[in-house]
Amino acid sequence: MTRLGCLSVAMGLLVLAGCAISDSAVHSSRWDGWIGTTKDSRVREMGIPLRCHTFKEGGELCEWNIMLDGGKTEIIGLQFDPKGVACQWSYRGFYGLESSKAKC
Repeated sequence: MTRLGCLSVAMGLLVLAGCAISDSAVHSSRWDGWIGTTKDSRVREMGIPLRCHTFKEGGELCEWNIMLDGGKTEIIGLQFDPKGVACQWSYRGFYGLESSKAKC
């Protein structure tokens, strides 16, 4: 491959990485908006979770599938405190692993 061809490929990868970062940031701010909302409101908006785990000390973690074009799925997890209020989120998918700055 020529030097110009290599440069074109490198620039294309940087552009794609930039799109992934900006898309991820958009979703992160949306998910941050869920902190402080109730499990009931999340279920009303997102449907029944794929699975939930209740913690002995109270609260629970629930996960929902996010369906993408092409049949791919991503997972968003919300942890709820003992009162059923979302206190943190986690994400697994195309953008890697991410979690909220807010913690329970």
